[in-house]
Amino acid sequence: MKSFIRKYKTWDATFIEINNMLSHIDTFLLSTKAEKIHICDSWYLAKCEFKIVWSNESAKTSWNRIIVFVDEERKPSEILLIYSKTDVSWANETTWWEQEIKNNHKEIYDLFGY
Repeated sequence: MKSFIRKYKTWDATFIEINNMLSHIDTFLLSTKAEKIHICDSWYLAKCEFKIVWSNESAKTSWNRIIVFVDEERKPSEILLIYSKTDVSWANETTWWEQEIKNNHKEIYDLFGY
């Protein structure tokens, strides 16, 4: 998130929009901007696209992504990772963010039995 804060003057407004989006994650999953990527019991990880507020780019073409952990019983979403695909230094984006989750959120990573 630090790189977004440095790069965009509108980051605060963007982060408010992200939180609004995630507070209605069930509705957001009905769009093409979010998808469940790992599911286990009442938990899931979702990958969501977002755009910077007041930018002319769409969420898809901006390449900005969020990985979110959702516990359907408790409902609040927890942001695990915010990144731009241009930040990914590996050839495989999925492998990269899975490793980031493993390194930084081991307890959540272990829930999905990797």
